[in-house]
Order: sequence, then C-alpha cells, then structure tokens
Amino acid sequence: AFATQHGSANLGLITLDAYRVGAQEQLRTYGRILGVPVHTAHDRASLEDLLELLAAKKMVLIDTAGMAQRDTRTRELLDMLSHSAIRKLLVVNAAAQGETIEDVMISYRAAACSGVVLSKIDEAVKLGPALDAVIRHKQRIVGVANGQRVPEDWHRLSANALVHRALRGGGSSAYKLDSGDVNLIFAAPRSGLMHAAAAH
Repeated sequence: AFATQHGSANLGLITLDAYRVGAQEQLRTYGRILGVPVHTAHDRASLEDLLELLAAKKMVLIDTAGMAQRDTRTRELLDMLSHSAIRKLLVVNAAAQGETIEDVMISYRAAACSGVVLSKIDEAVKLGPALDAVIRHKQRIVGVANGQRVPEDWHRLSANALVHRALRGGGSSAYKLDSGDVNLIFAAPRSGLMHAAAAH
C-alpha cells in the first residue's frame, strides 16, 4: 500500500532472515513485484550500513526471522534491532496458549515495541488470551492477519471489533468433563486415600 501511495522509489526492504532460504525468496518475489530491491543484513554492522544507504527512503521495512521466544539467537536479534531509528512491531500468534503469548511478550520486550500485529486469528479458537496479554502490556494492535495471502488477509480492526470477536467465542472446550469422568474422580475409596497419606 505504501509503494502504491508514495512510489516504490521511496520504499526500502531489508531482510535479516539468513536462516530460511524460502522466506528470503518470498520477500524477493514481493520486492520484484513492487520494483524494490531486497537487501540482506547478516549482523548489526551490515544493518547499520544498509540503514545509512537507504536513509533517503521515506520508509524502510526490516523483515526478521521468525524465532521462538526461547531461541538463543533471539537476544542477538534484539541487539541488532536496538538502533534508535528502528521502530519495532511484535507479531503475536493469536492461536497460541495464553502462557506462551505472555512469554513471547516478555522475551521480545513488548514494552520497547511500537505496536503489535496479531497473526493467525483465523486459527485462534479463543482470542481472549491474546487480547489480555496486549492490554496488560499496554500495547496497541496496529493490524491483524487472518491468512497467508498478502495483502488480502491483512486488516485493521477497531477495539470494538476485536472485543466482539473475542466475546462471541467459538469451538468447544477440550476440557469438558462428562458424567463418567466425574464419577471416576469422586469414586476413589477412602481407605486408599488414608494409606496414601500414611505413606508420606
């Protein structure tokens, strides 16, 4: 959208993803469609050189590798992105467990980010855990993605729309107890419990 509005000459593209050849090729394909060359930075020094080279651009987008929050390389990636001119957006998988989302927000230093992108909302049975984490970390959602198509599956949703989607629910709980499960839980003989207590 930016290239359409301001011209491809005003857009710069940098990838830090030196690990996944397929991801690099995908970005280079987008770059060819837009008429924008894609530059690769392998370390902080080369990234700073590229930022200086592209300083005249109105916008420079930096694509990073999708690393797990506990990957040992995550700290190196964050150090590379600590340049004062870089505004970071954190991509959060809305389909992940609440505890995992919280871990991502902490590990990727959400407080230092300019906003959050919620991805995979089409796969999320419950949107509440992701919204809860974003609210607690006082972040703003700048966009959502509900599929793999670019840019068709990229959307901006209002707070009302996100809350409405979270409250409408969907899917059935994987942890429902049926009557048989309840009977098993409460049918343990008292003598067995007494023996177990005595063993301690």
